[in-house]
Amino acid sequence: DYSVYRDKIGRRVAADMVTMVDDPTLNGLFGAYGCDDEGTLAQRNVLIENGVLKKYMTDVLSSKLMNIPLTSNGRRESYRNIPVPRMSNTFLLPGKATFDSMLERCCDGLLVMKMGGGEVNPTSGDFVFYVAEAYMVRNGKIAEPVRGATLTGNGPETLCNIIELGDNLIMDPGICGKSGQGVPVTDGQPA
Repeated sequence: DYSVYRDKIGRRVAADMVTMVDDPTLNGLFGAYGCDDEGTLAQRNVLIENGVLKKYMTDVLSSKLMNIPLTSNGRRESYRNIPVPRMSNTFLLPGKATFDSMLERCCDGLLVMKMGGGEVNPTSGDFVFYVAEAYMVRNGKIAEPVRGATLTGNGPETLCNIIELGDNLIMDPGICGKSGQGVPVTDGQPA
């Protein structure tokens, strides 16, 4: 009800090159399944296409309450929990830039190789993520390692400020925590 993306279907919410997909049908990934925890057959869902919000993830209850399509995202940790709309294998489609070309264009920056835990406020989109592995970038070259870094910002602003996406796609398994439950997921993004 209080999502930062409420009432934004059909509106621009990210840079033009951003397409975000949630796909539980990708066998072998941590968030894969044949049907969700409510018995809905798994399906690929394009959430954002070329920067425009196309779809929300739904379970049976949210689908009926909002009168929008069911997306097979009704998930729960165990039979003791109620299903809630959750991600499965969620990722940004890759772009066309090589990692090296993007690195060369960076004068000064932070190259984050691995994220730690974190959280997102779904009402504002504000996030805090801990960085497990990062390096300074100086004059287009990877420099010294960085310890103790934390990334903070706003998800919608970050998605709108993307200027380039790499031609690679790195998938990383994890656990999605919501409503006091944890379920297996995979998230992915290019450089």
